[in-house]
Amino acid sequence: MQTGDPAVSTGPRMTFAQQVRSFPKPFWVANVIELIERFSFYGVRMIAAVYITSTPAEGGLDFSSTDKGLFFGIWALIQCLLPMFTGGFSDRYGYRRSLMVAFGINIVGYALMGYTTSWWGFMGACCLIGTGTAIFKPPLHGTLAHCVNDANSSVGWGIFYQVVNIGAFIGPVVCGYLRLLQWKYAFFAASAIILLNVTVTGLFLKDYAKGTTEKKGPVAVFCDAIITLCDLRFVVFLAICSAFYFMFMQVTDQMTIFIAQWVDTNDVARTFADWTGMKFFADMAAHGGQFNPEWIVNVDAGSIILLVVLVSYFMGKIPPILAMTIGMFVACVGFIWAGMMTTGWSCVLGIFVFALGEMACGPKLSEYVGLIAPPEKKALYMGYSNIPFAFGWTGANLIGGPVYDLLSNKYLLARDYLVKQLGQAPDSVAKLTNDEVIPRLTELVGGTSNGARQLLWTHYHPQNFWYICFAVGMVATLAMVGYHFWLRSGVKQQTASG
Repeated sequence: MQTGDPAVSTGPRMTFAQQVRSFPKPFWVANVIELIERFSFYGVRMIAAVYITSTPAEGGLDFSSTDKGLFFGIWALIQCLLPMFTGGFSDRYGYRRSLMVAFGINIVGYALMGYTTSWWGFMGACCLIGTGTAIFKPPLHGTLAHCVNDANSSVGWGIFYQVVNIGAFIGPVVCGYLRLLQWKYAFFAASAIILLNVTVTGLFLKDYAKGTTEKKGPVAVFCDAIITLCDLRFVVFLAICSAFYFMFMQVTDQMTIFIAQWVDTNDVARTFADWTGMKFFADMAAHGGQFNPEWIVNVDAGSIILLVVLVSYFMGKIPPILAMTIGMFVACVGFIWAGMMTTGWSCVLGIFVFALGEMACGPKLSEYVGLIAPPEKKALYMGYSNIPFAFGWTGANLIGGPVYDLLSNKYLLARDYLVKQLGQAPDSVAKLTNDEVIPRLTELVGGTSNGARQLLWTHYHPQNFWYICFAVGMVATLAMVGYHFWLRSGVKQQTASG
C-alpha cells in the first residue's frame, strides 16, 4: 500500500450533484442488483436468529444461541473468506458468469432453509448461502470500483451503502410479516426474488472483466490472492476492522434474540397502533403484545437509507481513516446504549445512534480498499475487504453465541434461578421445555411474565454481555487512531525522502 495515495487524501473536488451525475449506467445497474440480493440476505438474516432459538410453540427450531453461533459462524467463514479467492477468479473468468453461478446457489440455499428443520439440514443451507454470497460479492463490488474515482468515490460508496440498506430495510419488513403467517414463506420469498437478478444481470450489466487473455490457471490466480497479504499495513488495517466488526455484528446476529428475551417492546407497538390506526398494530399491542424484534433492529437500516448519502458527502471532506475512527466511536456509544435498555423506544434510540456511526465508517471501508486497488485487481482487493466481516462475524457467533448463553440466555438463567434460588430439583427443571420454564418461574414467584423477566434481569445482569462486546469495539477504535497516525508518519517520511 502506498500511504500517500487516495487512501489518505481528502474528499471530493466536485459538487454533490456533479458527483451523482458522473456515475455511468453500470453503477446504477449494479446497485439494483445489490438491492435485490440484500433484500433476500437481510430478510433472512434478521429473522433467522429468532427462528433458530424460538420454541416449537412459536414455530421455531428450538436450538440454543450456541447452535445459532455455529450456524452463523460457519456461514460467516465461508461467505467472508472465500471472496479472497473468488475475487481473483471473477477477474479472470468474468463478472457476469460469476454472478449467475452465485444466484443459482443462493436460490437453492434460501429455499432449503425454509424446507428443512434438522440441524444438519439448516447448516447445509447456511453453507450454500455463504458460498453463493461469497461468489456474488467480488464481481459486484469490482463493478462498482470500476465506476468510481478519487473525485466521486465517497458519494459513490455512500449511495451504494444506502442501496444496501434499502434492501436490508425492506427485506426484514416483508420477511418479518411473512414469518408471522408461516416461517417457510419468508425463506421461499427470499429465494424467489433472486430470479429478478438473473434477468437484470443477463440483460443490463456491463462486464468489466469479460475474461482475460492472460494465460493464468487457477493455481496462479490463487497465488496472486495470497501475495496480496504481504502488505503489512493492509493486514493491520484488516485486523483492526475485524475487532470492530466483532462488536458490530452482534447487532444483527444477537440483538434480535436479546430484544425478544429481555426488552419490553409493547411501548413501540402501542405507538404504531396510535400513529397508524391499523388493526394489525392494535392487535399486536393488545394484552402487552410485543413488537417484532427484527423490526426494532431495522431502525439501523432505515436510518441509513435516509441519511447515509448526506453523511458520506460530509465525511468525504476528511481522510477515510479519520472518518472511520469517528464513526467507530459513535457506533460504540449507540451499541452500549441499546444493550443497556429494557424498553423498546430506549433501545430504538441506541440503535439510531449506532446507525449514525455506521454511516460514517461503513462505506469508508469499501472506499479505502477500492481506491488503493490496482485496476486489474479490483475484484481481488474488494474480496479482501470481506476479511473484517469474516473474523468479526465468525467471532460474534462462535464466541458470542456461547458467551450469550452463559451470561444472558433468559431460559438458561431461569433454569439456574429455579434450582439455586428456589430449590427446585435439577432433574425436574431439566425436563422443562423452553415453553414451560418461564411459566413455571412466574408461578413460583407470583406476578407476571414481565415481573419474572425483571427479576432475572436484576439478579443476573444479562446486559454484561454487551459490556464485553463494547470493550472490544473501543479497543479497535483506539487502535484505528494509532493506525491513522502511523499512516501520517509514513506519508511524512515519503515526502522527506522524495
